[in-house]
Amino acid sequence: MIMLKQGRATLPKLLSGVTHQTSALQLRRLLAICKRATWREWLNRRHKSETSNSNSTLTLENTFKCYDLETGPPLDVELSREDALSMYTKMVEVRRLEIIAAEFYKQKKIRGFCHLYNGQEAVAVGMTSVMRKTDTVITAYRCHAWTYLMGVSMYALLAELLGVRTGCSRGKGGSMHMYADNYYGGNGIVGAQVPMGAGIALAHRYKDDDGVCIVCYGDGAANQGQIFEAYNMAKLWCLPCIFVCENNEYGMGTETSRASANTDFYMRGQYIPGLWVDGNQVLAVRSATQFAIDFAQSNGPIVLEMFTYRYMGHSMSDPGTSYRTRDEVQNVRETRDPITNFRNQVVRLCLASEEELKQIDDNVKKQVGLDAKKALQDREVDEHELTADVYAKNVEPKIRGVSGYNLEHRQVTEVCLGKPKPTPAKDMKDVPVGDAALLAAQAGKMKKDGKKTDEAADGDKTKPSDGDKTKPADGDKTKTPTKKGEGEESQSNAKVPPAKGETKAAGTPPVTTPPPAATPPATTPGKTPAAPPGKTPAATAGKAAAAPPGKTPAATAGKAAAAPPGKTPAATPAKTPAGAPGKVTAAPAPSGKTPASPQPKNPPATSPSSPPKAEPPGSGGAPKSPKPKNTPKK
Repeated sequence: MIMLKQGRATLPKLLSGVTHQTSALQLRRLLAICKRATWREWLNRRHKSETSNSNSTLTLENTFKCYDLETGPPLDVELSREDALSMYTKMVEVRRLEIIAAEFYKQKKIRGFCHLYNGQEAVAVGMTSVMRKTDTVITAYRCHAWTYLMGVSMYALLAELLGVRTGCSRGKGGSMHMYADNYYGGNGIVGAQVPMGAGIALAHRYKDDDGVCIVCYGDGAANQGQIFEAYNMAKLWCLPCIFVCENNEYGMGTETSRASANTDFYMRGQYIPGLWVDGNQVLAVRSATQFAIDFAQSNGPIVLEMFTYRYMGHSMSDPGTSYRTRDEVQNVRETRDPITNFRNQVVRLCLASEEELKQIDDNVKKQVGLDAKKALQDREVDEHELTADVYAKNVEPKIRGVSGYNLEHRQVTEVCLGKPKPTPAKDMKDVPVGDAALLAAQAGKMKKDGKKTDEAADGDKTKPSDGDKTKPADGDKTKTPTKKGEGEESQSNAKVPPAKGETKAAGTPPVTTPPPAATPPATTPGKTPAAPPGKTPAATAGKAAAAPPGKTPAATAGKAAAAPPGKTPAATPAKTPAGAPGKVTAAPAPSGKTPASPQPKNPPATSPSSPPKAEPPGSGGAPKSPKPKNTPKK
């Protein structure tokens, strides 16, 4: 009676056709219809009164299997009206997108490879619904849904499939190569994205940004060796990585049981925990993803197997009927379809009405149709852009390795990012990259070293040589010390005698005063040593005595070498007795001067590398000096 009273507005319409000939069976049917209509009206009034913040709780059944996990995701999940409508809308949009793509492919408006996601919408929608801004995704070539859910607009995605310039990759990426922020795109090489995803997770670890990487691959790629290598590295380094196997039961045209010895893909990690999830239940996917994110942040990698199904063939070139029956596909559509199941759950939880959901279907169909129509009106990129963006940074204007064409490199990436004009190639020539940077650095270093060498050469021309430093220049006011106290100071500052080949002016010999204990007599000026005919003294006017290699010239202060008759005065220093601090050589007499006849008694020797040391007071004199040896003829 309550139902009849609440549905009294509907009863007159139903009872208007009742007559006396109406049977009891017909009346019971009319009453049932009345009850259903009344219940529907009551639900509509309830939906209008509820707010978007109200939550409902749903218990999941037969949705998870755990491997090497102490606990799994919660089975009781909460769902708000806002989340329910959002997830339902996204699943319907993805389904409609793939339907439009299939139509365009049949019309030959979309060329090349085209892998559709029909039937797997709950996986992408459920996972992205709980992802954070710091989380990243990389997937395989079945990537239309992921691209749209990661931020690329429906219009840009359809334009990319059509190959026009307004596409997200300028129409040059096509079905398998689309990217967005934190989305490292689809990848055409089977399984190649898995080790790349481990590298992205390693980047999260280095940056310490609390993000995780979701790496998706299919059951057909699950047997590749590179996936197990990525498992090993992720476990060793405890990377925040979620490996997701989207098991749609067929790898291309081969059923999983025929291609894999172990079809429990969530257990393939062996030393990595795993979780099996019903991939056609969007709430189960959402709950499992939240659990996996929390687990990966603190415990490292985890493997998820999303058990789902695809309605279409492997690609548009595969009809999908040669390895399975049409009845099988139809049975899955009726019993396991992700959109239909979620629609029933939303209505059962009184979060939305059938009319609201129907209105969402109509709006999505209309909006996707408008985007597709707009994308069809766009045109392809110009011919010169087909060879653009060969390099991220151009180091040469021409493109090498192309015979018969003269192709210039162009940069159009800035156009895709929103800048009004691309950066001209000429503005990028001065940016060395790779080997060019190394060559530029070496050239700069050589140029800098060359400048230093030139400056040093110019400085040597203006500065006096080491030999000139020992004598005063013309007009120099510096005088040679002659006093006893000044002689010792000048010895400590005396320069090293010139090496072989250097000459000294005869009138300016270096003056070295011996210590007080053994001061040699002063030379007598104005006389020259006698020399036999044909012989030349070792120290003549304007020339220095030549010394043999490794010997010190004999013309130093403190000693004059005496030569026997017929011989040239000695230029070799005399030997010093044991215990003497060094060697002292005789200085050449000035032009026109005669050296003193008596030999000085044991003057202390001076070494070319160190000044002579004065003997301590009261030492009792110096030892006798041996006779000088004859020097070879010049």
